[in-house]
Amino acid sequence: MRNTPGYDPQREMHHYDEQHGYPQQSPYHRPEPRQDMSASSLTPLGAAAFPPGLATPQNSMLSLGHQSHDRALPGAVAGGAAAGGIMGTLGGLVGKGGNKSTAYNPVVPAADYNLGQEKSEWLSKQKTGGKKLRWLVIAIVALAISGAIAGGIVGGILGSKNSKNQSSSSSGSPSGASAAEDNKENGDLSKDSTEIKALLNNKNLHKVFPGIDYTPMYTQYPDCVHYPPSQNNVTRDVAVLSQLSNTIRLYGTDCNQTQMVLHAIDRLGLNGTTKVWMGVWQDGNATTNARQLQQMYDIFDSHGSASFAGVIVGNEVLFRKEMSITQLGTILTQVKTNLTARNIHIPIASSDLGDNWTKGFADQVDILMANIHPFFAGESSTDAAAWTWQFWQNKDVPLKTDLTKNYIAETGWPSQGGKTCGEATTCAVGSVAGITEMNNFMNSWVCQALTNGTNYFWFEAFDEPWKIKFNTPGKEWEDQWGLMDVNRSLKPGVVIPSCGGKTAP
Repeated sequence: MRNTPGYDPQREMHHYDEQHGYPQQSPYHRPEPRQDMSASSLTPLGAAAFPPGLATPQNSMLSLGHQSHDRALPGAVAGGAAAGGIMGTLGGLVGKGGNKSTAYNPVVPAADYNLGQEKSEWLSKQKTGGKKLRWLVIAIVALAISGAIAGGIVGGILGSKNSKNQSSSSSGSPSGASAAEDNKENGDLSKDSTEIKALLNNKNLHKVFPGIDYTPMYTQYPDCVHYPPSQNNVTRDVAVLSQLSNTIRLYGTDCNQTQMVLHAIDRLGLNGTTKVWMGVWQDGNATTNARQLQQMYDIFDSHGSASFAGVIVGNEVLFRKEMSITQLGTILTQVKTNLTARNIHIPIASSDLGDNWTKGFADQVDILMANIHPFFAGESSTDAAAWTWQFWQNKDVPLKTDLTKNYIAETGWPSQGGKTCGEATTCAVGSVAGITEMNNFMNSWVCQALTNGTNYFWFEAFDEPWKIKFNTPGKEWEDQWGLMDVNRSLKPGVVIPSCGGKTAP
């Protein structure tokens, strides 16, 4: 389910197929399969959603290709408005006066919109008309030019005012900085950095989770090529994660995310304490799969295996019906063979819905990892812990009875967004997304699981605003699974159990 987490409002990022371009489905999509909504439906995120050291993300390179072109203005008004908009944009850029603190790209017309060509073709069709019509054309063009000039003036004024406001609000803070600017401003953050010391002393965080699911922001290819992830941001995230768990689960290898987490662990002095489950994303795209696997081998060749608890090859690939058990099993066998040849002997796993595990599938992995979400089953928050335990014991534990080799790879609860009845059409209580309900589940699960030694990963530490695009009316919870918001602040009302001071290994 972890498509993306730290501060992780990942833009509408999609995996890229060199042969077919951008697919409709995000590679990190967890909920039940459904048609992806248009990129134009993604609610823009305000500057307040972005923590220190990170800029409000620029529009994804996808969005230009997915923009709706059906909302054209009628007749000459459209031409005037378009011209005014273009001039307004230019005026805004001039008004900014070269302010370098902003990371926004200028708004430009879509690539297939050629105002000059459109106007020329329209005028050429009028040559057969009379003098009166020609005068009408001149008047319309004049009106368009007037609109452009007015737009330019207003844009210049607003651009200048916005520039001043941005300058005054950003003083003394790295907010709005790109990855490179963050590094230039703060250097390579470490446990000795003032900012990190503050993050490492949160009395409301408790290390009670055996594992935590995490994906750094801006680590979905190819968007990271245009807007790379911030090492400092990952270091900030890991500083927070280290107070929740000693084990971090990743979902993919793209965009150097694994290397950045390893670097953060090193800078924070957590080597030997914090371990990583490397994630290797697999789907129905052969190019994606080959790239992810090769990156995994490259990481091991460069960094060795000491920092890793194991490797998770594929997440819910069977659930999405992008591979068969046989196909995934072949990949798992190849991975084990290739790692053994490198003298690397760590557990090889795969994660999928608890319902998708079979004895044949379980026999192909060292560790079974089942994603079990009581919320999607329509269970009430007060019954969620009991349901999760019973489901795991009845469905998945019999497939690998040695519980050191049987993990719950995802379980959690969203803090808001609506109600679900699971597969039922109606229900008296159902699963309600809310802070109280999240606390209910944690209170009846976390300390009990810690006591009985259940291996599981909590989904998840941070909200993922980029997943707003997967929300539907009445089911707006996709981006609300974090214990903390995107600024790494514990959500108001969320209480992480202290379990009497007991901590996860």
